[in-house]
Amino acid sequence: MPTQLAGILAALDQAFGLAESGEYTLEANPGTVDAAGLELCRRAGYNRISFGLQAVQPHLLKLLGRIHDWNDFTASVNMAVRAGFLSINADIMIGLPRQTINDVAQTLDSLLQLPVDHISFYSLSLEDGTPLQKICARDPGLLPDEETERAQYHLVRQTLLQAGFEHYEISNAARPGHRCRHNQVYWHGGPYYGFGVAAHSFTGQIRRGNTSDLAAYLAAWNDQDPANPPQAFAAARVLETIGRNEAQKEMMLLGLRLLDGVDFTDFAARFGCDLRDCFGGQLRELTRRGLLQADNRGVRLTLTGLDLANQVFMEFV
Repeated sequence: MPTQLAGILAALDQAFGLAESGEYTLEANPGTVDAAGLELCRRAGYNRISFGLQAVQPHLLKLLGRIHDWNDFTASVNMAVRAGFLSINADIMIGLPRQTINDVAQTLDSLLQLPVDHISFYSLSLEDGTPLQKICARDPGLLPDEETERAQYHLVRQTLLQAGFEHYEISNAARPGHRCRHNQVYWHGGPYYGFGVAAHSFTGQIRRGNTSDLAAYLAAWNDQDPANPPQAFAAARVLETIGRNEAQKEMMLLGLRLLDGVDFTDFAARFGCDLRDCFGGQLRELTRRGLLQADNRGVRLTLTGLDLANQVFMEFV
């Protein structure tokens, strides 16, 4: 696998000319990496790595079906540091069944002892048909109530701020200089390319989604015309064109996830109109409800808006 990852980055470099100053991220499960593989990937050009910790408590990891423990995570992070990775992210979760606020505090305290530069903190989202969803459906009392879950969220936020992290997006915080550049492209509505099964791209206001059918994906490439591969591969894609009105709404939906919010100048430069003219009614109502705040630079979520962000986003759907 590390050899394949190195080959992918080499192919992209040959096709596009990757910048030495770029951000190149790997995602890995703790306990599934080794020193030799990480060193190979680092030499190939990967410089950022993201590990899915989720929690430090064994009973919560077992409930999530995770195969690692805290020692596995610590060993993986230390190997990444020795391999020379410049930035390390950890994913953690809140709102888990039977998870207490002390559990969250313990996870944070443990994590902050390690050389981790970026932390993503997500609320549990139950997917229909999964083992965990079935467990919680049988016993809804396992899940923390909304007040407890929001208390967990604000504990994470305050703890990371006190530790010198910047809370820059609803569910992400980073030490200065370590904000995730990859994800910021999405939140700012920028263009991106996706390669591989089920990967998505967004260029020129057209959103493309590769098929999730591996056989169809491989067949499209095997049958391609070497002289004209984009047309030959088009059959394996789903296309969606984003119109002006939808693009304006998307800029609000995505941009308001950032703590900096949406900048009036950026909106005007992109669409040639004033944000306050396009969405004046929504801005006035959400400001009245204490969910948004505005100044002469732009508009952003309030602390209350962070808790009720979905209500804000619904105004721009």
